[in-house]
Amino acid sequence: MKLHANLTKIALFGAVLLGMAGCQTVKPTEASMKERAQTVIGKPVSKIDNIRNDSTLTYYTAYTPAGEYNCELPSGVIIAVASMGIMSPPLSCLPKGASPIPFQ
Repeated sequence: MKLHANLTKIALFGAVLLGMAGCQTVKPTEASMKERAQTVIGKPVSKIDNIRNDSTLTYYTAYTPAGEYNCELPSGVIIAVASMGIMSPPLSCLPKGASPIPFQ
């Protein structure tokens, strides 16, 4: 009986590890990036371009009538958790050429 409980724990742990490994490739969709950028910027986004990913963050350029914005959105495991409704990952959009660190 003890062997059965140990095998169940090992199988459950293995399933969780496989699930987490699959989450590493989760990326936000272009439609969701556009919608979120519109919400953060407060202006309609006409186009999303220059999409790059480094496995933890997705970088892209959002184009609006007022200009271009460089945006960063968490991806990977964070997006997988967010898709379950547990949290909403933060999006950061700055006007093109703006520095994220204020001058001191």
